[in-house]
Amino acid sequence: MSTPTPASEPSEPSEPSEPSEPSEPSGTDPVADDGAVDPEDRLFEPMSIRGPALVVLGLAVFIVVVGVVASALASGSDTTLSIHKITIPDGTSVPLTPAATAMKSIVSAGEPPADILGNLAVPAGSAITRTENSDQGASQFDRTVTFRTGLSADQVADLYRTLLPRLGWKVTDQGSPATGSAPGTVILFKKGSGDSFYWEVGATVSPTTVTGTTTFSLELFELPDDN
Repeated sequence: MSTPTPASEPSEPSEPSEPSEPSEPSGTDPVADDGAVDPEDRLFEPMSIRGPALVVLGLAVFIVVVGVVASALASGSDTTLSIHKITIPDGTSVPLTPAATAMKSIVSAGEPPADILGNLAVPAGSAITRTENSDQGASQFDRTVTFRTGLSADQVADLYRTLLPRLGWKVTDQGSPATGSAPGTVILFKKGSGDSFYWEVGATVSPTTVTGTTTFSLELFELPDDN
């Protein structure tokens, strides 16, 4: 009798393989177990400084422009002499040289202002004989230029009496020089400036010499606040 063949034992089922963890997408922030992003693992990009730098540059340019405009307004805007020839009472037509040219030797640190020097002139051809700096940079502006011209003393005096009121100056006084001074005629004029000060010019005209020349001076000074 044949021996029965024992039945083969069933093999144990293999355990299912665990699914592999999905890889994190490139460029994303790592996420902690609770779903929050770990601050230490954040990726930061440095902030560009181009924007703030351009803003600072723009502000600097704006400040410079405002400063230039304010300076121009403060010193006055009338820089060019508007009258180039004047006819005085005796009928003589006198060509003029702007004070900005004739008196440039006394200009310092923006003074006298443009709206003062630009509204002052001397007879064309006048020669400078002397320049005096009375303020020495230590007080209100006060400087004098002395000229010599071929016009008579009366013509020079009439020239300034006629010209300066047309340029915005007001006659404040006229007469003879102070006692002890050389004879002649003194005429004082006053004008307000865009620099918030009043300015005065004193035209002193000496008698005409026997050679037919006349010496005259223009003293230009800034008046104190209370004048």
